[in-house]
Amino acid sequence: MDIVNKTTLSEQIYKILRNDIINQTIKCGEKLTLKNLMARFNVSSTPVREALTRLSQDDLVSYYSNIGVRVVELEKADVAQIYDFSRELDCMAIKFAFENTSYKEIANDLEDVLKLSSKALKSEDLEKFRKTSDDFHDVFYKYSNNSRLFNAATKIRGQFSILTKIYQSYTVNISIVNSEHTEIYEAVLENDLDKVLILMNNHFNHSKNYLINSIENFGKVV
Repeated sequence: MDIVNKTTLSEQIYKILRNDIINQTIKCGEKLTLKNLMARFNVSSTPVREALTRLSQDDLVSYYSNIGVRVVELEKADVAQIYDFSRELDCMAIKFAFENTSYKEIANDLEDVLKLSSKALKSEDLEKFRKTSDDFHDVFYKYSNNSRLFNAATKIRGQFSILTKIYQSYTVNISIVNSEHTEIYEAVLENDLDKVLILMNNHFNHSKNYLINSIENFGKVV
C-alpha cells in the first residue's frame, strides 16, 4: 500500500500514477479500476477520480463505456505523430526565443543543463538524465515568452515522456541524446538559427526512427 499525505491526496495520487505510467510500471493498455486504486492508496473514491480526470486531461488514460479506465496505447502511427508534433513545437519555441532574447542568454542556460546532463550520463543515472533532457528543451520555451506554445508542449509531454523513457532506457541512446544536445548548444553559441533548427529536426527524427524501427514487427510500442 502506498502512503500519501492526506492534505493533498488527489495531487499526490496523480503524480504517483503519472510517474508509474511514464516509467511503465503501469503498462500501456492496462486497466485501472477504482476499487484497486482506492485500496492501493487507502483513500475514498473522490481523490482517485480527481487524479484519473487529470491523467485523462494529460491523454495518459482514456475512459471507455462498460470497460472503465485504461492507460493509453501507443502504436507506430502514434509515435510518428507525437514526435512530429513535438518537433514542430520545439522549433517554434526556438524561433521565438531567438526573437525575444540574446542568444548568449539561451546558450548560458543550455550550458548549465548540459553540465548536469554530462554528470548524469557519466554516473548512468537514467532518471536524472531524462529530467535534464526535458530541461534542455524547456530552455527554449522559457525564452519564447509564449504561454500558449508552452501549454501545447505540456499537453503532449505525457505521451512523449513514455516514448523518451523507452528510447533512453539504454546508455548508448542517452549518449546520442547528449551529443545531439551539445551540437544544438554549439549552434546556439554561434548564433546560427538555421543550424539550430536543422539540428533540432534531426534530433527528433533520430529518436522517432529508432522507435519506429524497433516496433515495426510488433505494431505497438509496448
